[in-house]
Amino acid sequence: MNTVSSVKEMRRDPPVQLITQMIMGEVCVMPETSIAVLFPGQGAFYGRALADLRDEFPEVGPVLAEIGDAARPLLGDRAVDQLFATRTPDTEQLLREAPEALQLAIYAVSTATYAVLRARGLRPNVLIGHSLGEIAALVAAGAFTPAEGAEIVCHRSIALREAGLGDAYMAAIGTDADRAQRLVDLVGDPLTGIAVENHAGQTVLSGRAETLDTIGRLAAVLKIDFARLKSPYAFHSPLLGPAAEKFAARIADIRQRPLETTVHSPIIGRAYEDGDRLTELLAGHFTARVRFGDTVRELAGTGVSVFVESGALDALSRITGRIVESPVTTVPTLLPEAGGAAVLRQALDRLASVGAVAAGAGGSSADQLRAALLSDVPAEDFEAFWNGRGVEVRAFAREAYLTYLGAKEEEPSVGASLNGSANGSANGSLNGSANGSVAVVDRDTLVRQLADIYAEALEYPAEVFEEATDLEAELGVDSVKQTELLVRVGNRYELPPRPSDVRPAAYNTLGKIADLIIASGGSV
Repeated sequence: MNTVSSVKEMRRDPPVQLITQMIMGEVCVMPETSIAVLFPGQGAFYGRALADLRDEFPEVGPVLAEIGDAARPLLGDRAVDQLFATRTPDTEQLLREAPEALQLAIYAVSTATYAVLRARGLRPNVLIGHSLGEIAALVAAGAFTPAEGAEIVCHRSIALREAGLGDAYMAAIGTDADRAQRLVDLVGDPLTGIAVENHAGQTVLSGRAETLDTIGRLAAVLKIDFARLKSPYAFHSPLLGPAAEKFAARIADIRQRPLETTVHSPIIGRAYEDGDRLTELLAGHFTARVRFGDTVRELAGTGVSVFVESGALDALSRITGRIVESPVTTVPTLLPEAGGAAVLRQALDRLASVGAVAAGAGGSSADQLRAALLSDVPAEDFEAFWNGRGVEVRAFAREAYLTYLGAKEEEPSVGASLNGSANGSANGSLNGSANGSVAVVDRDTLVRQLADIYAEALEYPAEVFEEATDLEAELGVDSVKQTELLVRVGNRYELPPRPSDVRPAAYNTLGKIADLIIASGGSV
């Protein structure tokens, strides 16, 4: 069966579950959700990070192969083979024995993680790289291919090695930039200074070892935390001036492409533009300060409410939570203690709950369509078809599903439902049950039932959930978790779909949720 006839077959008999997944994942994206993806830098690695990705997500293998092929002529087989080992050496060992492999591994994890997010439908509003992470961010935006990004990372490491920078390092100090600068000024070394401004409780210094050792002793007297970072070089320091020139010369001929997604740089303090000479700017990063806190605050002020960390560990997620005063959602994707693949699947589920990726962690609607209906079509043929006609198929999917429900293309009432599609109907809901089949119990009983549901999900005592308790302001339930719980409530009480213009924040108390269930005719 060829691709065209397969799609025609789909049109004659659209499968309800698949069409629902398409609608939930790629049609009904909540317009108020603005998403940033964060790409971490130094230290963002653990030994099984690449294997966790490669073993569980099929799109990762080709990305790592492309990166390996590009890096092998520059770093050699031994460094590149680390990417494909069952367990890569941990950060400490790589830092001592193979710092160039460590830099490549950090880049590879971020790029591969983003490939998983992208394949499942994530289309962020803005990308932010932290130091080394800016290379992965520019690759994610389409300015460079994964192979070209790998070349840039390798040339960066080689330039640093050849510069012979002497005894230097980076250290995090537990205070704000102003106080950290006073300590630097007190020591008086022009080659040592502030490298990164993360938040009011953490600044990163970079420079000569002797100077930083002195600052560390001063910090101990003042009872200020001081910790050497897992970084092979003193990045963002005047010491790297000679290396920056070598790096710029090495990557000058790498061609850049137009940016497909906005990349906001904490180093240059603005979004990159197509007219920028990106390789020159990347080389300039060696000696320039990273103002990560300012960038995150600025973007949060423009409405970015979800920050997804594309890479290992959760350093940037934690920093972002410290920076932004208004409530935001941070989503780490790869943590060793819970098993990287499991955490990434949880992250995909959280993103699906706000319509940011396709529903279900198993794959995008395109993946599901091919698996369910077109498994006999060669992957390359299907990919070519989907790239050219995918938008049309998704549009048809929505129309077919609404026709199946007997629904009309009109605005639904606000009181219709909770459960996440573009239109509600008396003929059924996304969980497959008829609407209004059984009357709801009295309101007080309903509120107590809701308290039990929320208490179990959040692991809070049921008594803290009173009818008027504000779930976000008083109990810290963020918008992503609230959306997940509303879906659970919708399933429990067999509610019809929630209109796309109804925000979860409108139902911030159990009393309001109970009133909506009663108005919607939910069943117990």
